[in-house]
Amino acid sequence: MRFCTTILFALLVSSLGGCVPNAVKYFRPMVDGGKLLTPHCVPTESIVEFHLPDDNGCLHIRAWANNGKHVHQISLFFSGKGWNTLHFTSTHFQIRDIENHVLIDASSVLAYKSDSIDSLTTEPYLAPLERPGLSRFHVQINSSDPLPDRFELLSPSIVLDGEVIVFPPIRFEQKYWFGISPLNC
Repeated sequence: MRFCTTILFALLVSSLGGCVPNAVKYFRPMVDGGKLLTPHCVPTESIVEFHLPDDNGCLHIRAWANNGKHVHQISLFFSGKGWNTLHFTSTHFQIRDIENHVLIDASSVLAYKSDSIDSLTTEPYLAPLERPGLSRFHVQINSSDPLPDRFELLSPSIVLDGEVIVFPPIRFEQKYWFGISPLNC
C-alpha cells in the first residue's frame, strides 16, 4: 500500500511540475451570432468568431481586446474563402464606455496586410490572386488610455466585393480567470 501511495504521489508531483498557479485579467467579447473561442494555454473565453454577411457568410472575423503594458488594443482578424476585396467605408472606429456613457475615438487604426503594416485607409484591400480570401488581413484599433471594463466597439460599415455590410457592434467585458497553467506557454 505504501508503494502505491508513493507512486501516485510521484505521478502527481511530476504532472504538476510543469504547471504554475495563474491569474489572468481578460476581456470576454460578445457579438450577435458569435461563437466564443479559448486560447490553448489559458482557457479564457477571450476571442469571438463571427461571419458576415450572415452565419454562412464568406468573411470570417475574430475579435479580441487587451489592455497591454504599452498598447491598449482591439484586434479584428479577417479570413475566409471566396472574397477578393474588402475595405471599411471610414476609418472612424469608436469605443463606447458602457458604464460612463462616453464615446472614445480610437487613437490610431492600423491595417496588417500580407505585405505591409500601415494606417488603415478606405482603399480596398485586394486579396492575392493565388489565394483570394485566405491572405492575412487584420485591423488593430488602438486607444491611448486603458480600455474601460465594459465597452462596445463601434465600427464603420465594411465593403466586401462591392457589397456594403453593416458591421455589428462587439461588446467586451473584463473578466478574471484563476487556475493552473502550463509553465511553457
